[in-house]
Amino acid sequence: MQRVKLRSPTTGLLAVLLVLSGCYWSRYPELMETHLVLLDQFSEKLDSVARNEGGVPMQDWAEFVYPLERAQDFARIAAQRYPDRLSLREFRVVLKRYGALVDDPGLFLRPDASAVIERGRASLQDAIAGTRVELSREAEA
Repeated sequence: MQRVKLRSPTTGLLAVLLVLSGCYWSRYPELMETHLVLLDQFSEKLDSVARNEGGVPMQDWAEFVYPLERAQDFARIAAQRYPDRLSLREFRVVLKRYGALVDDPGLFLRPDASAVIERGRASLQDAIAGTRVELSREAEA
């Protein structure tokens, strides 16, 4: 086996980034599915908290916002490589609907909080299903 000599640290860093980006792009469907599952699970937890505990302390609200931020980062990065993918378009709908669920930490102060969350979750789950349909179509293509 022949050894390759790198001329500078920058060249080595570039090589590592190219290898990692290849892995990242080849895992697009799996990474998106991970985000779909997490957003669904956190919306379910939000619903459970509304029904059983009556709310989330303000200092704990970030627990529900963080998955959205990570998913938004994924969408931003994926758009650089796959700007025209229908699954990414549908994923943005998921982000919008989850974002509506976690937009207002004062939601639990409303008397209809459980009903609002329930409707929001149903809408989110429809968007998740739509994204999965497009992911499946892309895998078959």
